[in-house]
Amino acid sequence: MGEATPTSSVETPGEESTLRDRFGELLENETFLGYGSLSPVMLLFLFIAVFPIVWALAGSFFSINAFNPVWEWTGLGNYEHIFLEDGFYWAAVTKSVIFGFGSVAVQVILGIIFALILQRSFRGNAFARAVVLLPYLIPVIVVGLVFQWMMNPNYGVINLLAMRFGLINEAINFLGNTDMAMYALITAASWKWSIFVVMMSLARLEAIPSGYYDAARVNGANAWQRFRDITLPNLKGMIILVVLLRGIWMFNKFDIIWIMTRGGPSQSTTTLPVYAYRVAFNQWQLGESLAIASTLFLTLVVGAVIYFGKFNPEQEVRVE
Repeated sequence: MGEATPTSSVETPGEESTLRDRFGELLENETFLGYGSLSPVMLLFLFIAVFPIVWALAGSFFSINAFNPVWEWTGLGNYEHIFLEDGFYWAAVTKSVIFGFGSVAVQVILGIIFALILQRSFRGNAFARAVVLLPYLIPVIVVGLVFQWMMNPNYGVINLLAMRFGLINEAINFLGNTDMAMYALITAASWKWSIFVVMMSLARLEAIPSGYYDAARVNGANAWQRFRDITLPNLKGMIILVVLLRGIWMFNKFDIIWIMTRGGPSQSTTTLPVYAYRVAFNQWQLGESLAIASTLFLTLVVGAVIYFGKFNPEQEVRVE
């Protein structure tokens, strides 16, 4: 009897060459490389951004109690409640608008002023620019706690200095006064995020040709006229962009408010994000909280539509 010849699973040189050729063709295919490079990022984006948004929007149509695993369909019931029956919702909207656009106004004014100062050539300019960046690098929780201590009526440095220089007769409870708590929050938020406007303004100012100012000086224009006729028109697009973006971000701000006041005193600083948190984790009504959060998400969508629909992002850095 003859012995059976064993079959080999080893690929022949011709088959290996064919596989290499096919793999090489795939690597040369720009479409394959594009999708292959983007797929990990897109999967991560879907997992950490798109899925939570879809889950929140879907949950807003259900009655969800933290202690009951069963979701009860309510349709638009949660939205009807917050819009038509819950007076605290519209009060929180008002507080969000005051905090958002109040802090943005201060940020824009301070940011442009500091950018104009830093644009000038003076000794220590590089050091000053580095120092101005510090508030943006400090964590929000540190900023909130420091301002909380500084504004304390018993040992806060602001009250101590004001009383020593005779500006006030008795200590002021900035964060415990319903009339002053919001202004205290706006002050802290403006100190933290004005640097964003400084960087945007400074970048735009550096792009303005110095010849414009030289020609204006030759024609006898003073400092105010140069700012009004040259600087301000070139900052217009940047200002609109900053007001839009910062307004949306500050409207949805939660961390610094919760750290400093937790929405108090007497809900005088309870903005929409704070109110959504309280509804979820104090009242345990997660469905209603998701409905409130969905209205916050809509502000982001509206802001994005306005920006990309009315403005041309590619022209934001163009000097007119």
